[in-house]
Amino acid sequence: MPANTGGSLRALTMLRALDAAFDLTSLSWAREKEDIQALDRTLRGRAWAVPRTGPVDTLFAEAMGFVLGCPAGYCRYGWFPARLRELLEEREFDAIHFDHAHTALCWPLVRRLQPEAKLVLDAHNVEAEIVERVADSAPRWQRKAMRWQAGRIRELERELAQQMDLIFACSEKDAQTFRGLGATAVRVVPNAIPPLSPPMVAQRRDVVFVGSLDWRPNIDAALLLAKEIWPRCRGLLPGSRLAIVGRNPPMQIQALAAHDIVVAGSVPLVQPWLERAFATAIPLRAGSRTRIKILEAWAAGVPVVASRIAAEGLPYTGGKDLLLAEEPSEFARALVRLWRDRQLADSLVREARRTVEPFTPAQIARAVARHYREVLDIGDSARPYNDAYAPAMAATP
Repeated sequence: MPANTGGSLRALTMLRALDAAFDLTSLSWAREKEDIQALDRTLRGRAWAVPRTGPVDTLFAEAMGFVLGCPAGYCRYGWFPARLRELLEEREFDAIHFDHAHTALCWPLVRRLQPEAKLVLDAHNVEAEIVERVADSAPRWQRKAMRWQAGRIRELERELAQQMDLIFACSEKDAQTFRGLGATAVRVVPNAIPPLSPPMVAQRRDVVFVGSLDWRPNIDAALLLAKEIWPRCRGLLPGSRLAIVGRNPPMQIQALAAHDIVVAGSVPLVQPWLERAFATAIPLRAGSRTRIKILEAWAAGVPVVASRIAAEGLPYTGGKDLLLAEEPSEFARALVRLWRDRQLADSLVREARRTVEPFTPAQIARAVARHYREVLDIGDSARPYNDAYAPAMAATP
């Protein structure tokens, strides 16, 4: 809280889904500028937060993780302090739900203290695949280290796939990957959409890119968009601007700002930026899962131009729900086409809204509860699913 990234939006949707169906206890790291009291008020269960470890503890955790074969940057998240042990010793849980592979590093402790509990992982991505794809476009001197990191992440994902009783994946493609790693029960739970907005393509003038700018694939896509795609089409889009929106933009992204390029950085709400856009361009070259930035654009009535990697995992038809492009020249031509052909833009919006309708938080919440009950046979502690509670999940803080 605030839920201002794709990962936090998915985590919040999942928390609310579990809270609607079960007696929930949540344990998380407390980050600066986050409001744990707001999360606690949102849930009917109890939300606990523990402070981030200090730099010395982080360095020690990373060093130990390196010795033990843990991927770089993971162990600082997986070593929860004493509060986790206390919760596991205080009461019995039917299931322990890990958000991201990072937090699942503590699964041996959980299994030892709660041997009867089912272990569940919400895999936001196939992380090893992302690093492998980033390595392909990285500077040559970085590629060996990144492929080494990808190998370590792959081994961790293989271990978790074989230890978890249930894995949630964002797309069928990701689900197949985890099945190939040895997972016995994988269910697809896509990312949720915000409430649908009325389409107003004819009243919009900007091109927008939305994404957390402290994530390398988004940085790469934003640079490609500003340096190679926008110069090809800016002269053909009179009065239009390119808006780059997302938290923590590094200096190389901030330096892109120009008279017709806005680097908005962190914003309270993405919706106003989408409402000013006649199109969103998403030239991602790495990533997995279902892209929340596409779901948000569809829900806001914004036509989408995307690479195949960006659209991966979504039930789209090229030319019907969105326009596909790979090379900068293809992206530029697609944007100019949408600027000039409002009939095409309106058609893409209509079809996309039909495609995105099943991605509502209420429908996803029902699916999560159903998978828990069917796959894990958890029923005694479950509440009947409360539809009256579901609408609250659509309102993202």
